[in-house]
Amino acid sequence: MVMTPHGLKLAKKLTLLSLDEEGRVVEAKVKEVLAALKSHSPRDCKAVLQNYQTLVKREISKNIALVEYAGKPDKKAIESLQGHLSKHYDRSIEVQLRENEDLLVGIRVTVGDDVYEDSVATRIRPLTRTLY
Repeated sequence: MVMTPHGLKLAKKLTLLSLDEEGRVVEAKVKEVLAALKSHSPRDCKAVLQNYQTLVKREISKNIALVEYAGKPDKKAIESLQGHLSKHYDRSIEVQLRENEDLLVGIRVTVGDDVYEDSVATRIRPLTRTLY
């Protein structure tokens, strides 16, 4: 679907209207935006909605740290990580845990587009590059 510059600009504005003062997506505000779009549909409404959805998902992911682990970290480690991430990003970060069997030992943390990994694979990678 082709997005016009006007449609993309509108989707960005709608996304900003969906955020609270801390930059978090608020469900009630999203519902208000969708109701407004329903009653006053722009000409490329479907494309605007698709871009709006993509932008809202991106905003939501900025406040969630997906922590993938090989061996489940203890509660203190998770609380410490959450504190460090919240301080680093200067906003409250929610932590979601997921076991990842592909990580033999270690942890991978994804916040929005940022990925931090400390695992055996990342430590061995430079060594394997020098061998080949």
